[in-house]
This record gives sequence, structure tokens and C-alpha cells, in this order.
Amino acid sequence: MTYNIHVQKSLLFFLFAALPFLSIMSCNSESSSDAKNNPDTTATAAVTDSMATTVHKTRKGKVSAMMSMDNTNKTEKDKDGVYNKPEVKPVYPGGEAALSKFIGDNINYPQDAIDQNVEGTSTISFIVDEKGMVTKPMLSGQGTGHGLDDEAMRVVAKMPEWKPGMVKGRAVKTRMLLPVTFKLSE
Repeated sequence: MTYNIHVQKSLLFFLFAALPFLSIMSCNSESSSDAKNNPDTTATAAVTDSMATTVHKTRKGKVSAMMSMDNTNKTEKDKDGVYNKPEVKPVYPGGEAALSKFIGDNINYPQDAIDQNVEGTSTISFIVDEKGMVTKPMLSGQGTGHGLDDEAMRVVAKMPEWKPGMVKGRAVKTRMLLPVTFKLSE
């Protein structure tokens, strides 16, 4: 009697384990003549069906950036020795167009933001020091989230050397603001 119960349990386990496989085979099977002529037909249909459920329309994002500075009228440094408005502002190598190209070429629109249809502007504050190095990138103001702010800061941190700002003919640390605008396209 115990042997009979074990056999029944084994058969039930086998049937339940094989059930998903049998369902896939029955859903994707074609006529018997097609299956005989092309034994890979059922497998191909199963793969095609599973791929069709995961394929979705891909969207891409566009990014643009324009330099901006503090609107203060005075040329003076703050307590950290950083100017918000020097006599001569720092210049990205190649100018505004080259800066915009650098940002566009290096930013990767985060997939989470694409999936959630998130667009917006991340304003990044950073300092161009006396040697032209970009330091201390950080979010200025309210962020957009979904990885957009982090991505903008990552790219700003890897910018090449700038021509530094000048006051009375000498290079100075200058605080810069870079609004990076993320926009989805179809």
C-alpha cells in the first residue's frame, strides 16, 4: 500500500512539473505536416512568442545645456574665495557650442526616467578653479529625480579643463551654473 502511494505521488509530481512544458508545446504547435517537415517550428514559435512579449517601443532622450552665471552685479569673492561674477568669465574649450556638444555626447538618459516619462532641467553648480579644473559639482535647486540629476553631475565632473575666470588680470575660482535640460523624443 505504501509503495502504491509513493508511485501515485511520483506520477502527480511528474505531471505537474511537465504541465507548463506541455502547455507551451500545445499553444505553439502547428499542423502535423509542418512539424514533420520542419522539426524546429515549435521551438521557433515559442521563442518568437516570448520575444514578442518583451519587445517594447524604445524612446530616446535629448539633452541640451547653456551656461549661466549668478546675476549679481558685484565682482567680489565669497568666504571660500570663489567669485560668482568675475571680470572675465571662464570659457569652455571651444565655447558654448563645444560645451553643448560635450554634454550631448556624454549624457546617457537614464532608462528609469525614460520608462517613467520624466523630463526636466537639472541645474548643476560647479567651480572652475584658477587652473581651469572643474570641481565640486552639485545640484542647485530642486532636482528632477529618476537619475537625471546624478547623470548631469557625473558628466559635469568629467569635463576637460576650462580657461579660468579672471579678476584684475589674474586667474580666480569662479562658481558656474549649468542647466542641463532632459527632453524625451519618440
